[in-house]
Amino acid sequence: MSDLQVDLSNLRAWSNQVERAGSHLGAAADYGRSHISDGDFGLILELITADYEALISSFHTVLDTDAEQLASFASALDMTRDDFAETDAQVAQTFGVGAAIVDGGGNNFPDSRPAGSIPAPSTSGDVLPEVSFGFVLDQCCDLLMWVGCPDPREYVTKWIAGDIGKASLQAEAWEHLSGCVDAVQRNLDSGLDRIGQTWAGGAAQNASARAASWIEALATQSASCSAMAGHLRDMIDQAVQMAQVVVDIIKTVISLVTAALSSAYIPGWGQWKAIKTVKEAIPLINNARKVITVFWNAITMVKDGIIMIINAFSIDALPPAPTAAH
Repeated sequence: MSDLQVDLSNLRAWSNQVERAGSHLGAAADYGRSHISDGDFGLILELITADYEALISSFHTVLDTDAEQLASFASALDMTRDDFAETDAQVAQTFGVGAAIVDGGGNNFPDSRPAGSIPAPSTSGDVLPEVSFGFVLDQCCDLLMWVGCPDPREYVTKWIAGDIGKASLQAEAWEHLSGCVDAVQRNLDSGLDRIGQTWAGGAAQNASARAASWIEALATQSASCSAMAGHLRDMIDQAVQMAQVVVDIIKTVISLVTAALSSAYIPGWGQWKAIKTVKEAIPLINNARKVITVFWNAITMVKDGIIMIINAFSIDALPPAPTAAH
């Protein structure tokens, strides 16, 4: 064990920095509850809703625990500092000498990165293409169903609905939270380096090891927030692209079927031509369904990524707050 060395003012500054870190993460938890509250993005992204909302719940709990346990860490550092000061004073009084432990007064460990103010998220402006064609679509769908095609309104167009703007806002909120947690982690890392220059001994080693564990845990949380932001943005891009392809197909189908309807009034040939044209539109409907299936397969892969992030947001992975060293 190394010889004891401690500057009480620096230990106080380190404690204050740890306390600020807890406060910033508490503010981040409040921010998360305000801007990432649920995963209801509509039918187009409903495959992820259950897992995503489980992630949200776990994330909020972990941030709350971060704040609470870092506050306890700061309190333990304060208790350790008080113990050092009290023990030193008792030894000095017993032997009739001056205090041996340095207290340089109002030292401060400034945060290297701002973490307390998190900007409100803004939407990317992505929107789903229009899929409601009113009476024309209904009329075309009725004719398609009459010749044996599944109702496109049930199998295709109903899935092109959702709140992509809401998903976009949450993607940016995740990115802002990643930046906040990263800033807290870097501030603690900077403070740990500074306190290591004036605090040595068994208590210092124990506290430093615990702080290093926190730094590692927060780095994982920041990376996980960034990954979730990336997943949402990827899903938004794929959803918009898929929806546009499907809408373009449906427009083509409507054009074909509308033309068939215009000739259907001609007895014999016109009716035969209408049925033939409508049947030619059925493969296009099936192509639209295939596009949606490919999209769902991609979203399923994202679901797996979300489950991995849930595992990263675990209270069990957090270091417990230390007690004061004696």
